[in-house]
Amino acid sequence: VLRHNEGEDAIPDRFIVLGESYRTTREAVTNAVLSSSTRPLEEVVTNTDRSLKHVAPVGLLLSLYREVTMCQAESSQFQPTGAEYLAKLRDFVGRRGLLRPDASRLALQLLGNEQGAALAHVKVSPGQSGMVRSLAALVVHFACVLSQCAPPTSGHPLEVFAALAFKPDTMRKALLPTMPEDDLPAIRNALPESNTHWYECPNGHRYYVANCGSPMQEYQCNVCRVRIGGTSGTLDTANRVASAADQSESGHILGAAHLRSASAVPERDLNPASCALMRILLHMSLVWAASSSDQGKLAALASIIHPALPVGANIGQFFWAHLERDIQVFAKAIGKGIDHVLLSLHHLFAAMTECKANAGSGVDLGLSNRTTRRRWEKAFEHEFFTKFFETMEEGVTEAQRALMNDERLGNDKLMRAVFEVDARAAVPSADEAGHLDPSLWRYRVRASIGGLMHMLAPQKENFPVLFTFLHHEHTLRAIQYLPEIVQLQRRLVDRYSRRIDRKTAEEYTIKRFLSEQTDMDKELLGTMITAYEDAWMLVREQLYQHGRLKPSEECRYGVIKRRSPLTFLLPTTEGFGRNPTALVDFLVSAHNEFLEAYGGVKKMKVNDFQRVSLFDSTHAQLISYDGSRHLLPLVLSHCHYTVEPGQGMLVQYDLAALEKHLEQRFIIGRPMVDMAEIRLVFSEDVHNTSQMVALRRRIPQAELPKASQHDILSELRDLPQVCSVISDLEITIGHLIATGGRPDMMLAEYMDNVLKMKSDAKLISQKLSHCCRLENILSVWCLLMVERSKRLAMLREDAFDDVAETFKEELQPEDREDLESWLAALSQHRDTFVAELLEFIVGELNQRNAKRNRDWPDWQLMGAME
Repeated sequence: VLRHNEGEDAIPDRFIVLGESYRTTREAVTNAVLSSSTRPLEEVVTNTDRSLKHVAPVGLLLSLYREVTMCQAESSQFQPTGAEYLAKLRDFVGRRGLLRPDASRLALQLLGNEQGAALAHVKVSPGQSGMVRSLAALVVHFACVLSQCAPPTSGHPLEVFAALAFKPDTMRKALLPTMPEDDLPAIRNALPESNTHWYECPNGHRYYVANCGSPMQEYQCNVCRVRIGGTSGTLDTANRVASAADQSESGHILGAAHLRSASAVPERDLNPASCALMRILLHMSLVWAASSSDQGKLAALASIIHPALPVGANIGQFFWAHLERDIQVFAKAIGKGIDHVLLSLHHLFAAMTECKANAGSGVDLGLSNRTTRRRWEKAFEHEFFTKFFETMEEGVTEAQRALMNDERLGNDKLMRAVFEVDARAAVPSADEAGHLDPSLWRYRVRASIGGLMHMLAPQKENFPVLFTFLHHEHTLRAIQYLPEIVQLQRRLVDRYSRRIDRKTAEEYTIKRFLSEQTDMDKELLGTMITAYEDAWMLVREQLYQHGRLKPSEECRYGVIKRRSPLTFLLPTTEGFGRNPTALVDFLVSAHNEFLEAYGGVKKMKVNDFQRVSLFDSTHAQLISYDGSRHLLPLVLSHCHYTVEPGQGMLVQYDLAALEKHLEQRFIIGRPMVDMAEIRLVFSEDVHNTSQMVALRRRIPQAELPKASQHDILSELRDLPQVCSVISDLEITIGHLIATGGRPDMMLAEYMDNVLKMKSDAKLISQKLSHCCRLENILSVWCLLMVERSKRLAMLREDAFDDVAETFKEELQPEDREDLESWLAALSQHRDTFVAELLEFIVGELNQRNAKRNRDWPDWQLMGAME
């Protein structure tokens, strides 16, 4: 019936895994088509064993797809099924009781090749690639299983996927399988409830206060930079107590397929291989729903995609791309080729057809909350995946043999050689077979980390350290880049903190930055930047889903390139700078969390581990390894191959020895890492009140004597000198905020010995060099800022060009008189007030705080300062 022209891919009939029942039904369909009579089909249906309750109907659907629908792929004019006979087939499949309602509708779609009305990949057409047709056949096979084996309200575990495939509007609010979830409930459970209180900033970002649980200090939100916390145990009025409700997002929240990780990752109780396999089933269901021309279904599917697709985007193409990525990820997870994966999935669907799954388990199949989703995933994995993984190799081998014994493809010599069907015809003995005997050198799939994880899953209780390591391996592999990333950030902070403004950093590309370095520095910094790029691509998806600090949303679907702005690398707390900050925090947390998990296996307490500062950490102190250069050779050294002529290759692992050596090489002796913040401050943020507060916390400040202040001002003759000293003081303040210092240390000594800045040239004033200590630096800065403002005013220039115009209205004459009288009454405290007023103006009334202080123009001055 099927003829394939030269240049078109012949697709093997992988439906043959259904067994003899399918083969019989397929031949009956062929005979029926050739004879233009439904009698052969009627005979098969009448004589079908009643024990094959679902196998026979599914086999009929697949036979129609294979023998009738796929004729649409024929490029020639040969069309064996005419309109009259198609009408007979439609009448036959529509008979009451033959197929379930959904299956009957699906059969009618297949007969008319209407199953891909909104997605060309699912619709059979000439010129399609072999991969597209193979995936389309998989989708159709799964849809047939769902339509016949999982009727609505049956309680069957497959009903979740059936609802997504046929009635997606009922799953609009469902927490879809394998999607990431809100980690806060787990964090709450891990922290002592009695002394930990959770709050939210005005934009809904959550934080907690430990100890007594009452906010005693004000900070800035790590995500949006608004004010959080409070004072004296009173919460800031714009903040609120965080809701204890689960905030896991419903719907599809993976984003674009090409930005997903190429490696399988675990979710909740699902190991990487099971998660990857379940995600295949999820996207097959969604692809089938998206191939429909029903606008209601398409609207329902669009509503479950987060973030939403652009207007006019093809929903089917979106899910198809995810399905293609899923196949690649699953193949990598189990260490097999794509052909092996395709055949194994058909084998799984055949097992689902025959399986009498437990119904009525009490699990909410609407997946309305995290608990029911977790229970359903665990039950589904136990029902279908456990046995599948145990028997996968045997099942695929049997399926390959059935495929090659199929007369439709069995005479293809190349296919028989690829699948080694005839390899056992004349097998020499072990003594007779030489090293050149082809039976000893047939292709076998390589051992891999994913294959080891898959093999280890059933024995995880016996090898807990090895299983825990491999379970976290998708994250641990990125820790190798942490030392280089920290070095890069420290170099950038030393060079640019308080010396570069946002606009310059955004216009300054990474490529230009490297081009301005010496050859030695260029190579070293290039290596550090490459490490950052590699780590970012490895864990980017997990950062957005599980990171404590969320990276910038603008970078969620982008990649870091040499033409990217330098702000991609500068560690700050806003914009693109959140990315390197969040990355370091995530890698440190991954290292520490694994050691905690390891300690749990070994009955160790957290205090049993040594600790090291992030700045002092090295590769030898971290769980640092390269997967291909370190981990894989270790795995292969404990992998034993047994080869016998005609019997294939048997791969076994010495798991006990592997666990012991892995523990010794990568885990034992590794300390916990104490997180240390690395922050770059842009030049325009120097005048931020929070920076002044941070300095006072680091180094208590004291006022410089009045006589010394007068002497310093007398030595600074012009405005450029004043501005130059202010600039160098601000650079020094930035370093003091980050690293601290002794209050009694001389400013000139700190600049000379710590910052290497040559204080005699920078400070200009001899009096400033000789009398100013670190505890006086803020007093000197305020003194010079006031002097700068005076001299600019004398030149009739704006001394506060960054302050919003709403704060620059002229005082009324009577108000001016009142102010002058009040200042005169201050007497000896006047200079203190002026310094505080200046700090308030430059720190709070700038353009960056415009949204927060937009109501301030109508406030009383003292009320605003308070």
